[in-house]
Amino acid sequence: MTETFDVDCPGCGDTSRAISVDTQNVGIHCSCGVTASVDVEAQAIDDWWERD
Repeated sequence: MTETFDVDCPGCGDTSRAISVDTQNVGIHCSCGVTASVDVEAQAIDDWWERD
């Protein structure tokens, strides 16, 4: 079953939608240049970095 949930970008604070699938982490890419790893179980940002 696929679910969606919202997380706030740690770089700019904009809300992004993450899609949970059969995995522990998914990635999101924000237009501000931040890529983040989202912990699906916690529905929260796990790790993030700015793209070059």
